[in-house]
Amino acid sequence: MQKKTRALSGASQDAYFRRVFKAYPNLSVDERERLVQRLRQEIAQLRLRRSARSEAETPSPEASTVRAPAPPAGARVAAVPAASISANISTPFDPFSPNVIVVVRTAGRDAALAALTAIDCPDNLRLLAREQRLAVAGDPTSATDLRAAIVAAAERRIANRMAAAS
Repeated sequence: MQKKTRALSGASQDAYFRRVFKAYPNLSVDERERLVQRLRQEIAQLRLRRSARSEAETPSPEASTVRAPAPPAGARVAAVPAASISANISTPFDPFSPNVIVVVRTAGRDAALAALTAIDCPDNLRLLAREQRLAVAGDPTSATDLRAAIVAAAERRIANRMAAAS
């Protein structure tokens, strides 16, 4: 029998909070990060219903507008069409898929590079590297250089683990 909830903590919990806050385009990046930092301090572990994620990704047809959380007193709230929000969050980026270390160990360097080609945005590649704790050497700017640096970091980590184990 499959569990009805999933426990989130640490980096996966932070990634979940970021995905939720990206649904509100009126929040700036700095405001979202401050909220994530605040929630990180106050929430140790989060349990997420498995059905809640699928419901959140497929909006109901009768929902015509989505409103942000309660604004400060005296502030005006503008309704945002659900179509514009769903275009922005149609497929939220998962920084843990693919797991680069697993792909390198099981299928090799070329397969890892092929798996990373599906990610076009350099910011998403940086997020993937940060969340998977892969130290990217230098400051690559293009997506191609970032992919190669991520795979090299995964290979370094695997080599370090092998050296520590022997």
